Amino acid sequence: MLQIRKRVDIINTGVYIFAGFLESGKTTALQGVLTRNADVINKENKSVIICTEDGEEEYDSNQLKEINTSVVMMEDEDSFDLDYLEKIQEEYSPSTVYIEFNGMWDLKKFIEKPMPEGWIIMNVFTLVDATTFEIYLTNMRQVIMNPISVSDVILFNRCTENTKKGEIRRPIKILNPNGQLFFSRMDGSIDDGMEDFLMPQEDGIVHVEEDIFCSWFVDCIENPDKYYGKRVAFKAMVTSGKGLAANQFYVGRLAAICCQADAQFIGFIAEAKENKPNDKDWIEMEATVERGQLSEGKQIILLNANSIKQVDKPEDIYIYA
Repeated sequence: MLQIRKRVDIINTGVYIFAGFLESGKTTALQGVLTRNADVINKENKSVIICTEDGEEEYDSNQLKEINTSVVMMEDEDSFDLDYLEKIQEEYSPSTVYIEFNGMWDLKKFIEKPMPEGWIIMNVFTLVDATTFEIYLTNMRQVIMNPISVSDVILFNRCTENTKKGEIRRPIKILNPNGQLFFSRMDGSIDDGMEDFLMPQEDGIVHVEEDIFCSWFVDCIENPDKYYGKRVAFKAMVTSGKGLAANQFYVGRLAAICCQADAQFIGFIAEAKENKPNDKDWIEMEATVERGQLSEGKQIILLNANSIKQVDKPEDIYIYA
């Protein structure tokens, strides 16, 4: 069940985006939100649903009339800009705008565009049909991952016992660590698809080989308490960054989510007791996992290096989520 999250910003118009391919369940999800909130919606305030494609499902016109909600169509991506939204503002003066966003359009680009004064994007939801996800992932990987990468909530619906939840979670949590990911079964029940990651320990050290690095990274960001105080060992690349102490550096791997061209660095801050490695060095490191602090007070994992050994750069520098 999708829940609208309220923010405390002083706004005139809250914008809620429902993204996904045709027949992914956008209309059903949005209609469910309207139905559940019908009793608390202020009927004096106007709402607008902007549909960017003609789907199979239709809205209940009587329900929309009762809650003072209008539906408008916009099927031209290039024209879906500030000028168009300002016309919506001028004609309807809505307090809430719901956007059914075409799954073939560039959502990352859209949310970076300016909005009318007083409009704020409150939530971005992405709906995915689990029965067709692998097909789209194989043939249109960048397109389907585009909205997922900027969503607050990602819901895979129509899941079955054969849905490979673990294989789905891993690249998505690497791409969008802060996104909430849920799986809806055919009977409507929902779970988060989290699976136990078994730590491969030997002599009291968690050995993170290349083939499990992505799984280990996701488990670390989701279950950091599980690792505090433990020793880990792995081979990785060193990168520099702003805001680090003189003895600190980033250590991790380049994870290819969509393709090598879009690979992103995943890893953690590490501290060297001496002889800090250089930017772009490849190292084998054994470290103790500790609690670190960012300047804004958010607690993160910090790797306190016990040993660092320089090694050759591998032939393939990428790992695959």
